[in-house]
Amino acid sequence: MRKSAADSVVEALRTAILVGQAGPGDRLAETTLVTRLDVSRNTVREAFRLLAHEGLVEHIPNRGVFVRRLSLTEARDVYRTRRILESGALRDAAVRRSGRAALAPEERAAFDDAWEAAVDDVRSAVHGGLAARDAGDWDALGTANGEFHLALARLADNRTIDQLLRTLLTEMRLLFVTVAAAQDVHERYLADNLHILALVETGDLLRAALALEEYLLRAEEHLVGRYEEQVAGTEGLV
Repeated sequence: MRKSAADSVVEALRTAILVGQAGPGDRLAETTLVTRLDVSRNTVREAFRLLAHEGLVEHIPNRGVFVRRLSLTEARDVYRTRRILESGALRDAAVRRSGRAALAPEERAAFDDAWEAAVDDVRSAVHGGLAARDAGDWDALGTANGEFHLALARLADNRTIDQLLRTLLTEMRLLFVTVAAAQDVHERYLADNLHILALVETGDLLRAALALEEYLLRAEEHLVGRYEEQVAGTEGLV
């Protein structure tokens, strides 16, 4: 299906948030976007409406449209939803892969090609993260980590899961840039990424799903815990 102009603007702004070009509290200037993206004011306003519906931006009367800050409850809900969605995607990928034996030979060959390409996307994201760490490029490491999670979910070959996870990871970026520097957020999870990659490469997808669930539980404790401390500190200053 062909994307509308507003959908294209939404995707561009989601990407800007996901890669850290726009963060919580940043104002999204309508006139700047009209010029940069070569679209009409009405298109940008429709994109803002769609993004507000997703909870990524908010309109403040007489001030403009801003990238939102997540509440503490929202941050926990996003992590809980990620655990269900991402580990579920890997379990579904295991079911999908178990059906390979029932395929006709030519279908099996096509399945194998597509599967290996999907696994290679996971591998590329992990090694991209390692390269970013070695280069000291922590923002690139954050982007590679997001690609790792998206590539894992794509093993399920489910477009709806992919779209939902992209939105959730964009919301997570609103948390990441608030609680700590990118190095502290992402570097500690590279070993987990390597472990899960090894399980995927050997076809042990159920163990990979369990490892990912445990990983996300630790990440929630780490990052949402930090965020809770910040919220408490801010309230103490009021």
